[in-house]
Order: sequence, then C-alpha cells, then structure tokens
Amino acid sequence: MFGDFGHGEGFRSHKEFGLRYWILALVYKEESTGAMIIDKMEQSSMGFWKPSPGSVYPILNQLLDEGSIELKDKKGKKYYAITEKGKELVNYSWFPWKKFVQPEKTGTVDKTLDDMDNEVEYLLEKSEDIKKSASKKAKLKRIIEKLKKV
Repeated sequence: MFGDFGHGEGFRSHKEFGLRYWILALVYKEESTGAMIIDKMEQSSMGFWKPSPGSVYPILNQLLDEGSIELKDKKGKKYYAITEKGKELVNYSWFPWKKFVQPEKTGTVDKTLDDMDNEVEYLLEKSEDIKKSASKKAKLKRIIEKLKKV
C-alpha cells in the first residue's frame, strides 16, 4: 500500500529517509513552520546536531507534493500540518517514530520518572560529549541541584 516508504521517491540518502519520518512525526504532533521543525530537531539532540534548511525544506516540499502534509497560513507564516495520508505513513511505518506521536500521559509522576530515566540513559551515552562542554556541564549541574530538592 505504501511501497517501500520512500526509497523509490528520489531520496538521495538514508539520512534523508530518516529525516522524512522525523519531520512527519513532528508535524503529526504539532503544526510547525520549517524553522520550528529545525529547532525541535536541534533541541531533541540536545544541541549536538541541527539540520540545515537545505536538508529540511526539500523534504517538506516532497511531502507537500505527495500529499503527506499540507500548508496552513497563520498570521502570514507557513505552517506544515499532517494529512490523513501522512498519518498513515507514520502509523504504518516500520520506523520507531510512533513513540513521538503517541498521546502523552501528562500529569503522572510515574510517567515523568520513566521519561527522566530514559533521558538519563541517553545522557550517559553522551557523557564524553558533555564533559567537553562547560555550558552543558553547568546546565547538568543546575538540573541535578533542582532534583536534589525533590
């Protein structure tokens, strides 16, 4: 029904293929401008990687052309929104993007603690990068001090 999920649709690399589903997952969760998408990607990598506009906007145009996303004008800005076709691509993809678009169980301490535990695992994997950055070490120290109050 969905072919090979993009391999035959003019993608230049496997990196672009991954960006495609990441973009779909982000606009599935919230209508966003191209700049917002780039910022969200940078935030989720904790500042370690920021995609260039030259890699994001061509994919946005491909997704528009195929009908997976649509444009909405809000106060003169272009916002990208997921379509039903785009939702199907995310929901039936073998990529793990579904975890980014599942409804969150907000307000529960257990959920927050589980999320924090997962984030700490990620930080442990990135500890060498963190040790090299004074600002990241300072930010981590502030977080630890706040957690001590809990």
